Amino acid sequence: MVRILSFVLVAIGLLGGVEQAAAAARDVVDRETLKNFVLEAKSLLESAQDEAARAAILETFRTDEGWRHGSIYIFITSYDGVGFFHATQPEREGVNNIDSEDSNGVKITQQNIAAAQAGGGFTEYLFDNPAIAGEDESTKVSYVAPIEIEGASYYIGAGLYLTEDQTNVAPISWGSLKGQV
Repeated sequence: MVRILSFVLVAIGLLGGVEQAAAAARDVVDRETLKNFVLEAKSLLESAQDEAARAAILETFRTDEGWRHGSIYIFITSYDGVGFFHATQPEREGVNNIDSEDSNGVKITQQNIAAAQAGGGFTEYLFDNPAIAGEDESTKVSYVAPIEIEGASYYIGAGLYLTEDQTNVAPISWGSLKGQV
């Protein structure tokens, strides 16, 4: 009983810290806040002492408004292109998207992997924006960072749909990354 109570208290304390996120999803409006949001999520996940704590953090990423707001959410993918965690589309977990590409031929997952393997960075691509009815794809910028989970290499990231005046964000181009993949 004491062990269960201790776990519950640790989980409550852990989740309380998650809710107090300094870089909340609703505050992500540009590259700087996007990067801070991802790095805070990475730091929190790396602080997990065991699998139960990590699972609690991931569930918080999926359900808490501080970590999920509109089109801002956390995703984690292996360097093989297999989805490990997706806050809004759990059906993408376990699915290999290594060859996914946008209408311009940008290999989205490969671009994200290359940016993460380079130490982290921004990528830009076209992606379906659910907030815009009838629009096929909108410009999206993601920030991805490398993360180790249970001894395996992944990238953790989030993305932001750009408005017309935000599209010149100097992303890492696919052409500059092709040689790294």
